[in-house]
Amino acid sequence: MKQFFKLIIILFFVCTLSGCAYDRGVVLLNSVPITENNALHGQNVFRPGSKVYFLFIAPKKMYNDFIRVQVFSLTDKADLGGEDMIRTKDFRLMRDERYYYTDYFTIWEKGRYVIQIFSHEDFTNPLAVREFFVQ
Repeated sequence: MKQFFKLIIILFFVCTLSGCAYDRGVVLLNSVPITENNALHGQNVFRPGSKVYFLFIAPKKMYNDFIRVQVFSLTDKADLGGEDMIRTKDFRLMRDERYYYTDYFTIWEKGRYVIQIFSHEDFTNPLAVREFFVQ
């Protein structure tokens, strides 16, 4: 019984110190505007030149006024470890958007991409990350 409690205490400290307690939000992607009818039918593959609609759902209520959305490509041709920044844009959150944000962007080149969403209070830990492809 003592061994079991020791194991629980060790796992608790490992999880809190290793960062696995960090809450992450969700990014849903689709080629059509996201509604409550198609929110569960997202996609990861898009055509070049098509609109990529995203819905960011926060892990908890956001009290800051801005979020930053970054889109970058993962490729062997780019410097800095294969990451090439495509787009960075800051969005102002309205009072009714404290748990979510939705918008769209367009990518014209084929490749593998990642979308990240940050709070303006912390640019080191993204609130949400999602990988997608343009083929």
